[in-house]
Amino acid sequence: MARRWKDQPTDASFYRAAFRWMGVGFEFCLVIGFFAFGGYWLGKLDTQDTSTAGMILGFFVGFAIMMYIIVKRAKLTEQELDEDEGQDDEDSQ
Repeated sequence: MARRWKDQPTDASFYRAAFRWMGVGFEFCLVIGFFAFGGYWLGKLDTQDTSTAGMILGFFVGFAIMMYIIVKRAKLTEQELDEDEGQDDEDSQ
């Protein structure tokens, strides 16, 4: 069932996290595009014209780098949430 607009959280931390992950998605596209174009360009420099193989290789290198970055940021975000929950527990006591 879809969430209603009234049920959406209104605190700033929700929107900050949402914009952070939208930025990661934008960065994901840029990095993969950069590496794919770089692989294409390097393939064009070769005398045997291996631009397709270079582009595919560049795509997978960019994808692997971004997956590493996303996992690292997810762990950091999880640690921040755990710290925030710990502070809330201390404040309520």
